[in-house]
Amino acid sequence: MLQNGPSHIVPSYGENFCKGNKELRSNFNHHLSAGYHVYIKKRLQAFSEIKVTLDSGGTVLLQNYSRFSATKDTINNIFTFIIVKDVDEVKFTVQGRHAPNHPPYIISLKIDGVENCKEPDRTYFQKFTIGVVKLYENAPDKFCGRRRINHRYTELIVSGSATKAGEYPYHAAILRLQKFTMKYVCGGTLISKYTVLTAGHCVSANGVQLNPNLFSVSLGKYTLVARDVALQEKEVYEVILHDGFDYRTLDNDIALLKLSSEAIFNNYVQPACIWFNGLYDHIGAYDIKGTVVGWGFDNTDSLSSQLKSAVMPLVTEITCIRFDPIFYSNVLNGKRFCAGTQNGTAACNGDSGGAFAIFVQDDPNTNYKGIDYIDGAWYVRGIVSVSLARHDASICNPDAYTIFTDVALYRDWILDNMN
Repeated sequence: MLQNGPSHIVPSYGENFCKGNKELRSNFNHHLSAGYHVYIKKRLQAFSEIKVTLDSGGTVLLQNYSRFSATKDTINNIFTFIIVKDVDEVKFTVQGRHAPNHPPYIISLKIDGVENCKEPDRTYFQKFTIGVVKLYENAPDKFCGRRRINHRYTELIVSGSATKAGEYPYHAAILRLQKFTMKYVCGGTLISKYTVLTAGHCVSANGVQLNPNLFSVSLGKYTLVARDVALQEKEVYEVILHDGFDYRTLDNDIALLKLSSEAIFNNYVQPACIWFNGLYDHIGAYDIKGTVVGWGFDNTDSLSSQLKSAVMPLVTEITCIRFDPIFYSNVLNGKRFCAGTQNGTAACNGDSGGAFAIFVQDDPNTNYKGIDYIDGAWYVRGIVSVSLARHDASICNPDAYTIFTDVALYRDWILDNMN
């Protein structure tokens, strides 16, 4: 006697992913391992052009009645294709990261140049029990500080080797006019489409705020000298130096640069989040480590040609003061903090103005074993301000601790001046 076995139907889910437009729908299964299907429930004539933009690295797979009409834009995640015959409905598939990671969301869908997704929903996968980690709920901004690059789909290839552009999309290079030439002077952090956060001593001379016309900002930059594929060069129209900045003591060593034109967010240019004290409830207040990136002096005592990173723990004031009582007791004033490893890795000349950024995982309890990407965001906790010099030269001591401006204490000042 034959009996029917148990049913193993995989549940399917669906959602209208653009608010106010029921013609655009997403269908998907648990974990999204095969991506998700997108349906445009609209009659289209042959040779209609569809342009899809994803919010992070991924790919688009087409049906046999459509074909790509332009090269994939791996910087902005744009896919353009045409319909080769009249159809009553269009279907395509989006693939990228899958559970527990966030998949690439569609943030724009244009048909023959007309936007059909004016209000994209970038959280709808979290409504379903499909294994996708939820964004950190208490974050004031849920979309800042996130890496958008997906090396499987979007890695740029230059001179036959894979670059690491896009690893720190918030980092900016600040250039200053010196002897009729724009020269790199400091790092900075993009925190909005028009605002770069940096150190006060980077944009002043003897305590006097410099003219904005002397500066330019490079975004999406990885190599210091070569012209990067995703480079955005911006003029500066305003320098905002903290009123309490003291060039002798470097107190209140913080400033903002307002850009003349907006930064275009893509895989290689993204704003970082600004630290807020509520994060301690999420990550804990002990054993905090941050990442500092820059083109500062390397072990050859010259600027690095490629962007480098260093992970260092935040240490207590007493630990710093014991290392060099005179220097550290003078610079630690309650509005700064100390970090470092004493192993030859430190922020050095040329790294000033860059961020001490802490990666905050969306869900610290999620198991990412075997997965090379963890969902979360970068928060600026500090700004590289000053370090102890070597005895034999006026450059940093790589075995000493670095002093950072405490961004948490300037959050209100930053937000007030960003607007």
